[in-house]
Amino acid sequence: MSADVANEEYIVVAEDSPPNRTILVLLLRKMGFKVFECEDGDIAWKVLQENQDKPIVAVISDMMMPNMDGMELLRRTRADQKYASLPFVFVTAVSEKDYIFEAKNLQVNGYILKPVTYKRVSQKIQELFPNKKLPQLAG
Repeated sequence: MSADVANEEYIVVAEDSPPNRTILVLLLRKMGFKVFECEDGDIAWKVLQENQDKPIVAVISDMMMPNMDGMELLRRTRADQKYASLPFVFVTAVSEKDYIFEAKNLQVNGYILKPVTYKRVSQKIQELFPNKKLPQLAG
């Protein structure tokens, strides 16, 4: 196994907005992560179930999505023994107290507020993985 393969780290991104998903995926790839791109929580849940052999290190999910929203994805993730402690971050514009309270009860690891920027994403990734060296982008 090559050193590159040994250091692969995957992040599952669940975001129904194509522009936001594209930005998130590009930023995470620039930070050195492999990314599973998912259009909703249902697809993200299937990806988690089908890739249990891969080193998935986090889920970054929109809160409001069709088919399965981010809250249900978080619920399922926390209920699954393999992923119960997996870092889970919401990307959201939602500031409704009920959602934030429920997410906190389910041990969400944080939020990235929209609009998605390199600074916001990199700060959150650095909080989740304090020992990871992230590239500095000009700007």
